[in-house]
Amino acid sequence: MSRWSIVSSVFSVLAAAACGHSSRATAPPAFVPESGRHREQVEALVKPLLDAELVTGVVVGLYDDGKNEVYGFGAGPNHAAPDGTTLFELGPVTKIYTTLLLADAVQRHEVELDTPVAELLPPGVTVPVKGKVLITLKHLALHGSGLPRLPPSLVAHSANPNPYATYGEDALYNDLIRTELEATPGTQLSYSTYGGGLLGFALGRKLGGGYAKVLAERVLRPLELKDTFVVVPPAQSARRAAGTTDDLVKVPPWTFDALAGAAALVSTANDQLRLVEIELDAAAGGSLPLRHAMKLTQEPQLDRTGDNVSLGWTIDSTGRYWHTGSTAGCHAFIGFDPRTKRGVVLLASTATSVIDRLPNAMYQILDNATPPPTKLATAADLAAYAGTYEVSNIKLQVVASGKRLYLDSAGEPRRRMAPISDHEFWLEGLQTVAVFEKDGDKVARVVFGLGGRALVAQRVEAK
Repeated sequence: MSRWSIVSSVFSVLAAAACGHSSRATAPPAFVPESGRHREQVEALVKPLLDAELVTGVVVGLYDDGKNEVYGFGAGPNHAAPDGTTLFELGPVTKIYTTLLLADAVQRHEVELDTPVAELLPPGVTVPVKGKVLITLKHLALHGSGLPRLPPSLVAHSANPNPYATYGEDALYNDLIRTELEATPGTQLSYSTYGGGLLGFALGRKLGGGYAKVLAERVLRPLELKDTFVVVPPAQSARRAAGTTDDLVKVPPWTFDALAGAAALVSTANDQLRLVEIELDAAAGGSLPLRHAMKLTQEPQLDRTGDNVSLGWTIDSTGRYWHTGSTAGCHAFIGFDPRTKRGVVLLASTATSVIDRLPNAMYQILDNATPPPTKLATAADLAAYAGTYEVSNIKLQVVASGKRLYLDSAGEPRRRMAPISDHEFWLEGLQTVAVFEKDGDKVARVVFGLGGRALVAQRVEAK
């Protein structure tokens, strides 16, 4: 691929969970911490994100062998700081619940992991096949179905601020008929909102009443998760955090129809801490409701050492389980460590995966260690990085505006460059890190990491 093609393809990629750029929003309100044993350490990690205008509001939940701590920072409902009862969109973290619903159905002998999903759909609905391999429920749960990230008809409407709201049953059936798989089922793992939504839809149809009904009856109520909803009741809507893009522009909440099983859930830090406690109880061999099904969802599925995956969770090389994800306006991280009986919940009202840099430090705090302070680029640093950069005769403009840095390219939307250190920046829409490098005391270039490759844009001196 030519360097032109690389640049063109990179800067035309849309954010996986963000919607279109709009006018700039105001800075978040003053930082308001809560009290608790680890307040100061958590504050030291979160306050720089607020000061740098990277998030509008965050709730941090820490679980330590039966003890909970919850801290809210920034803007929440009714002009107060968010807290453990504030409702956030969980987005793809919903998949944890969808796969638990699957595991429960497996243990009730209603389906098997190897059941083809076509058997749960109406006669005549064609499910794509590749290499003569049928898509099974397990393939969907592991993101190994070969289905693309989005259904074909949704790709064409990706700029819709609420893209999933009107995507119903008929649209799903029509897309299944015309979808071509990207890989033979069971041969590659590639995240698919399409697959996660199809799994929830198929289970809802098989078990009766639809995804929202069966999830509430079989998972949410037995686990006593009273503040976790597929559809937020009107009486509870005042507790809902207002979501923003990575540039702090307000966006409408996402709602779902046929693909609800992929990302529809809205919940609180308190409920997610309860989930962490239940997951740890299941890992320890507990026998209360759904523990055995939950244990099934925790079993590693790949024949390998190191990092692994289970039915809904990613497992890192230390044995910690986690899931993360964004909607148009929120970001969530849920994780737990069976060895130490600890867990971390992070819910943000901004669609930025910068939040995912915090969990390891939170585990260090629970271990009574002091993580290194967060050092982000200052306004002076941003001003120094501003300028014109060039790659293969293509001009890129880096623009500083107050506490924010942006990347402009002709014919492309402006991208926020979120600081993750004093010289490294994260571009959410491109899922790319940009690193500024110096020759001596002068900023000489910016290097973009692109799928294992480096795209180097040299700075052009002003004439």
